Amino acid sequence: MPTHRVSSNRRRSRAVPLSLVPALAAVVVTACGTRTNPIDPCEADSYRQATCDSAVTNRGYWYGGTWYPHVYSYAPLWYLSRHNTFLAGGGRIRSVSPTVYSPRVAVPSRPSVVRGGFGGIGAGHGFSGS
Repeated sequence: MPTHRVSSNRRRSRAVPLSLVPALAAVVVTACGTRTNPIDPCEADSYRQATCDSAVTNRGYWYGGTWYPHVYSYAPLWYLSRHNTFLAGGGRIRSVSPTVYSPRVAVPSRPSVVRGGFGGIGAGHGFSGS
């Protein structure tokens, strides 16, 4: 029994050469925006006291809306001392806006939530048995 091959009008997929994949990935990353390295608020040249204190306490800091976990080896006073030594040696401060160290979105508040108290349960409705 002879078999006839029927040609299809469907288009066949074409393979993408593997050498083009890294180039395409680089284009996509560049088009999506470049990502800068975070500037640590406890570094001597970009020190911010309140932000550094918070970063040491919370084991990390916000930078550009992203949380960067970091365990600091010393107390906040050590980083202040290092910053002052840097300045005394003629170091120049890197200007960083304080807003880059805040989260991108604020946590929504819920004013309808009542905290504390006993509400209607403890509003003075006592029971005295007889």
